[in-house]
Amino acid sequence: MKAIDCKTLYLLTLSIYSTFLFSQEYKVLVKQDAKLDTLLNLKISLDRARYESEYFTLQLYYGNLDVANETLESFQESFPHIAVNLSFETPNYKVQAGRFKDKIEGLKTLDTVKKTFPAAFLLTRRDLILE
Repeated sequence: MKAIDCKTLYLLTLSIYSTFLFSQEYKVLVKQDAKLDTLLNLKISLDRARYESEYFTLQLYYGNLDVANETLESFQESFPHIAVNLSFETPNYKVQAGRFKDKIEGLKTLDTVKKTFPAAFLLTRRDLILE
């Protein structure tokens, strides 16, 4: 019988020890403050409120009242299925149309509207959150 050479003995020993090393179990106990859960729930609710308040709209005009009214009437005639509103922001009037939750939907509508209103653009808006 041949004697086991040093290299084979070394590899055999290494493989046996590596088996023992990988077979160990390690348990981790995580202790966290209850305030962390409260803070996480508050963050989730604020993010949800911010998501629900954010939307996209098309701004058609920003300027004086006479042109704003003309733009409003023209848009209502051309696109009766899209809601449009006139608002005042010192010192100008804004004509905005649509309320889109999805940016892609807003961009598709913008492509259609730009044929009639070339100055229109997509605007990101947020409702005011009062808590």
